[in-house]
Amino acid sequence: MFLLDVLQTILLFKAQLLSQFAPPGRGPTSGGAFDCSVDDIKSLLPDGSKVLYASHYDADDSFTPPLEHNSGAFRISSYTLPRSACVFQANLTLPGETEHSVGVVLPDDWNGRFLTAGNGGFSGSVSWGSIIDASWYGFAAVSTNTGHESSGAEWAYHNQEALANWGYRAMHDAVVNGKSVTEQYYGKKIAYSYYRGCSAGGKQGLKEVEMFPDDFDGVIAGAPAWWTTHLQLWNMIVGIWNSPADSPHHLSNEHIDLLANEVIRQCDPQDGVEDGIVMNPDACIFRPEALLCAEGATDISTCLNTEQIKTVYKLHNDWMEANDTFIFPHLTLSSEWKWSGLVSSPASLGTDYVKWMLQLGEDWSWEDWDPELIKLSDELNPGNATTDDYDLSPFYNKGGKLLHYHGWSDWSIAAGSSIYFYDQVVNALRPKGIDPGDFYRFYLIPGMGHCGGTSDLMNAPWVIAGDGQSSSLGRAGNIHSVPGHEDAKHDVVLAMMNWVENGTSPNELIATKFVNDKDPEEGVYRQRPLCVYPAEAQYKGSGDINAAENWECREL
Repeated sequence: MFLLDVLQTILLFKAQLLSQFAPPGRGPTSGGAFDCSVDDIKSLLPDGSKVLYASHYDADDSFTPPLEHNSGAFRISSYTLPRSACVFQANLTLPGETEHSVGVVLPDDWNGRFLTAGNGGFSGSVSWGSIIDASWYGFAAVSTNTGHESSGAEWAYHNQEALANWGYRAMHDAVVNGKSVTEQYYGKKIAYSYYRGCSAGGKQGLKEVEMFPDDFDGVIAGAPAWWTTHLQLWNMIVGIWNSPADSPHHLSNEHIDLLANEVIRQCDPQDGVEDGIVMNPDACIFRPEALLCAEGATDISTCLNTEQIKTVYKLHNDWMEANDTFIFPHLTLSSEWKWSGLVSSPASLGTDYVKWMLQLGEDWSWEDWDPELIKLSDELNPGNATTDDYDLSPFYNKGGKLLHYHGWSDWSIAAGSSIYFYDQVVNALRPKGIDPGDFYRFYLIPGMGHCGGTSDLMNAPWVIAGDGQSSSLGRAGNIHSVPGHEDAKHDVVLAMMNWVENGTSPNELIATKFVNDKDPEEGVYRQRPLCVYPAEAQYKGSGDINAAENWECREL
């Protein structure tokens, strides 16, 4: 009986929490004058649009995106609808006789708000998982495939219109038309508009902030791939530094695992708490020489030779070119657990970028690398995708809020790139008398990888309801928010809504690690506060180190 009472209390609390963000004077809202049919949806879209399908689904129904329209990078067999909703996909026209495809979810029980979801990699997919997850909160939600269906970049070759669509145009068009459809479908104005994306999606969010500051009231940008002109080359160069595979300086997967363990062994105690987590990788003094093979060693799988030590130093240091020119930040200590997917060979995110976006063609190979490609990349800035207009004052002046996070242990996009971006924004705004903290909060997440996840060595708290994280928690469509902690302290979406709508700034967030991330019902393993940069979480000196209340944010 006691357990039943507790469960009822939890359900009541969740209902009260979500209802507090309902627009004044509005209750649950179903579609008004329009049905979820191809003809009705087509009437809401611009001339030339093509509705591929439109169907209404009940809560807990399964939705499978048709393969013929969703053959790109992020396919999945099916999703479970958390709420009854109208789901449709349509192709919308763009300049240069091009088009992009958008997926839209319009829940019957609409919360009066609109959310746009970002993409990943070179895009090429509607982010169905993200917009279906958004409907759990009650958002009307939209996502674009950015103008193509693929995981590669061949579509960009000699196609400047397609590059512009990918870089910014398709996203903005999806926002404009998504808002229009939403307001027509429900017969009511949108109360607030939000954005959530990570990786390429984080970059897209920052691009919206810079180019179209009126599009959103709140933008959540995780691990943004904002420095496209340098990041894509860095994705390749770190593999070049570790190539070829038969060279004496090459780090094999065995050696990378060895290095990952040694980093935790040396760095974990340096933050004052031995819990497997490296709280600030840049503060660690790491000596890879501890792994140096003894003279005459025969089993070289358990040690590193002097050439491999040099490779480690190269990967752990910023990418610099002639005259000490800074190109891109270093791989952070504690990111080694995923290096095998990045440095084992030059990554296709880099080689495809050079071949197709820098227009060098299919015959180009990483063996042809020349530092002059950096200059070419900066000059071309394919698709105008790089988000380096650091003056965010237009977004600030319209009252927008930006919440930016990055995993300290990200192996795919170095966390230092987010620190660099933040510093440039501060430098651009302070001379104008703008305190970035009034509208821009940046968090580094110790132990978190790329957009989510953590290594078995660290078991660091990482769940904050960031974009894409729900798909890592159980089967897609079944898990939402931060299970058991659906509130503005733990859920970054609710934190942003609370900031925009109630003026309550998120001075800290609480990240969660579950005992079993694939089954959150097994309970919480540990939680920890995330601090607004440059503050860091510090242990108070007593109490359970896995409990968030025993940590506090301090500026060191």
